[in-house]
Amino acid sequence: MPRALTDHIVKTIRPPAGPGWQDHSDGGCRGLKLRVSPRGEKLWSLVVTVGSRRVRHDIGAYPSISLAEARERARQFLAAARDGASPKTVERRQKVANMSVETAHAEYLAAVGPKLRATTLSLKRRMFENHIGPRLGDRPITQVRRAELVDLADRLAAAGFRAQVNRVLAEVVAMLRWCADRDWIEAVPTVGRSAKVKEKPRDRTLTDTEVAALWKATESVTATVRDYLRLLLLTGQRTEDVRAMAWAEVDLDAALWTIPEARYKTGRVQVVPLAPSVVAILRRRRDVGEGPFVLSGRNPQKPWNGERNAADQLRDAMPEAAGFVFHDIRRTVRTGLVRLPGVSVDVAEAVIGHAAAGIVKVYDRHDRLEEKRKALEAWAAHVDAVVSKASGANVVPLAKRA
Repeated sequence: MPRALTDHIVKTIRPPAGPGWQDHSDGGCRGLKLRVSPRGEKLWSLVVTVGSRRVRHDIGAYPSISLAEARERARQFLAAARDGASPKTVERRQKVANMSVETAHAEYLAAVGPKLRATTLSLKRRMFENHIGPRLGDRPITQVRRAELVDLADRLAAAGFRAQVNRVLAEVVAMLRWCADRDWIEAVPTVGRSAKVKEKPRDRTLTDTEVAALWKATESVTATVRDYLRLLLLTGQRTEDVRAMAWAEVDLDAALWTIPEARYKTGRVQVVPLAPSVVAILRRRRDVGEGPFVLSGRNPQKPWNGERNAADQLRDAMPEAAGFVFHDIRRTVRTGLVRLPGVSVDVAEAVIGHAAAGIVKVYDRHDRLEEKRKALEAWAAHVDAVVSKASGANVVPLAKRA
């Protein structure tokens, strides 16, 4: 029978003279050993029989884990082994016993993030911050029930976020399946069709009257929301791309915005010519802002994340825009461009970054930069005209090209 280890013995045990680790059994706890390396590292380890298998499990390093703590953990593992549970199973159960949905989602994103595009990962984070976290973030991951997912969907729909319902549910279920694959939870709650929203392709575009009303409404919101909405309207780019626009992507002298492939949905670089009115907005923000992003919130080192607040502000400033969502602005630009003289469908598609199909996608390397510039400048002039017509001298005209 080995002697029981003491704090003094554990502290003063010398490294072995030969190569390899040396084990020192603890007579005070069956199976517990202190392993010592030739370099003096000390590691608590437990040898335990689970079923018919004899396994070794590392408990942790000394002195981070004291003798008393090592014995306590070893006794827990030994008791669980009598019921057929391995030390790894016990640690997994302890880890998830009080794990919140917020913590589980963070670990899920850390695991799958490297495989995702930066824009997709950002959307997942914002979806959690805006919709999932406020309702389920503090909930233990092992206690999430179907009724809570249905309630989440109902609340989103009631708050006017019907377009987000299916995507939010899909994100929660994807996270729960990832947890189930690691035995963190026993089963994934299923959500019936009644909780989901039947989606249909949107075809909502703003009329010229509504475009003028939108521009007028931007005068009644905060400066960041104003510039965000005007940049959407004058560039036709995706909401996520405008929200996270970085100064490193912008060349004000050349009037170009280059969205890198890592950040663009199609995985290709998107070069956006900037109309004079857009350059004016950016120069104004550059003069008063700080940090790497064109639009930023309280933390200038992070991109602005206020789309939900922007929707609320716009709803108050423009109550007549029933059923309007920000993506409708992009569709409006695409539709409006082809109505302008000299702008072809191909150029309009290139402006908003739609990838060409088939052979054209492979062989057409012409980026149509000058054609896109003329199209966007014509669109900016059109917006200026409809705004001026609707409001006359009460509307500040768009910046003219020098």
